Amino acid sequence: MDKLIRNLLKKIENYSSKEIIVSDYCKEKMQQRNVEESLVISTLFSKSLCYAEEQLKEFQGKPEKRYKLIFPISSKYYLIIILTFNQKALKVVNVIKTSKRLDQLWKKNKC
Repeated sequence: MDKLIRNLLKKIENYSSKEIIVSDYCKEKMQQRNVEESLVISTLFSKSLCYAEEQLKEFQGKPEKRYKLIFPISSKYYLIIILTFNQKALKVVNVIKTSKRLDQLWKKNKC
């Protein structure tokens, strides 16, 4: 297992489900995409993380370290969760449910 994946799974374990904050933007997108918050939370605590990528994005004028996590949620679908780790909470920034094959997702992110 990739070192980044192991570290992220360990880090996520340190938070309870009550310490997960879903951004307003993410809630809006989840509603549009028909993704339940309970699915996101249960998926985060599952050990099925199969891909992780660290990203540096600008947020409110400062660089913010974000992580793109890809979890299989069925034989057909994957859940892509973008999150940040704060001192007191884990913040979910965006969630995407996709049926693209994992190798297509990797190619998109690597090019």
